[in-house]
Amino acid sequence: MFSLNNNVELRRVTISSLITCIYLPSIITVISYKGLLYSVGNASSCYVLFLIFVAELMKSFYLNSNNGLQNKRKTSKTTASDIAKATIFLIAAMFSFFIGIILFGAPVLEYHEETLMLSTVLTLLTLFPLIAHTGVESAVQLLFGVRSFSRDTIIAMLVNNALLTVCGAWFGAVVIPLDWNTPWQKWPIPCYLGAIGGYLISNVLTVTKVTMMSATAKYPIFKLGISIINRLHISK
Repeated sequence: MFSLNNNVELRRVTISSLITCIYLPSIITVISYKGLLYSVGNASSCYVLFLIFVAELMKSFYLNSNNGLQNKRKTSKTTASDIAKATIFLIAAMFSFFIGIILFGAPVLEYHEETLMLSTVLTLLTLFPLIAHTGVESAVQLLFGVRSFSRDTIIAMLVNNALLTVCGAWFGAVVIPLDWNTPWQKWPIPCYLGAIGGYLISNVLTVTKVTMMSATAKYPIFKLGISIINRLHISK
């Protein structure tokens, strides 16, 4: 459960999630209007990945801002080796996603470009925000449950986003084998859009949860809605 005692954390979480709720639907709307929605799994859609990267990087700057002298000292100590370590880890994670997706049934001898695009978007939406906020070591510990994060609203949001992104990609695969013969069933469009949808849903749930928490004093019935959202989110 997010704490109402830390107004700064809650404001950052809410604004960050609201930004996501604006920029992701905007990207999908524009590429859909331009007739490019069915090409998101190809290398020609790298601009979508670039836009997501820039947006998430800007969000990480905001989430790491206003932490006082301690944060400034930490930022000043960031070296090229830290950036190189994070880059190597993200590349390794991307290829780990690539192999994992194939093991879960993706085409082995074809569509390697499409599978790589899906791996990249998963990496950008799951690991990249965590690494940008906490660093490589902490990100790994958080994802594997080695480190506790229940009292940190920002980290709770980032971990929730990562897990719902993977779940979205997983559920997106359900429509691929169906005999509908529609263009958006082509690999990996459903999983690609499912990952983005899962990430977006997680951010919508976060905004809804914080809003309900703020209103529970006046409207106790919102506690029921919060309990439902808590079942969807991993941090209680």
